[in-house]
Amino acid sequence: MEPRRLALYALLAFVVLTGASIVVSGSRSGADQGAEPWLLQVVGYLFALAAGVRLAAHGRDGERWTGFVVLGALVVLVLVDAVTWDDGGANIGLGLLRVVCLAVLAGAALQLVTRPRPVRR
Repeated sequence: MEPRRLALYALLAFVVLTGASIVVSGSRSGADQGAEPWLLQVVGYLFALAAGVRLAAHGRDGERWTGFVVLGALVVLVLVDAVTWDDGGANIGLGLLRVVCLAVLAGAALQLVTRPRPVRR
């Protein structure tokens, strides 16, 4: 399978798992979150990591750059989650940073969809 398609599927899995994590977290009280939202998010991060590594290692020039952008945004997301682990969530500044990184990942997925495929001979 070509790196671009696999990375796109992995980024879509990340989006679905992040949404599921948000839904599960929102359906519970703040004091009784449990491990499920965090577990869903970690699995989503693993899918995003796979997408970034696949693009950075096996993509073409523009796709490699997209892979490095995905990996950079993922590092920031993991750091935000690590910093806010004990606080029960991010404050407004870190929350905004998280939204920006999620938008960057969505833009990377959109770029993989809209960029024309190279012609095979």
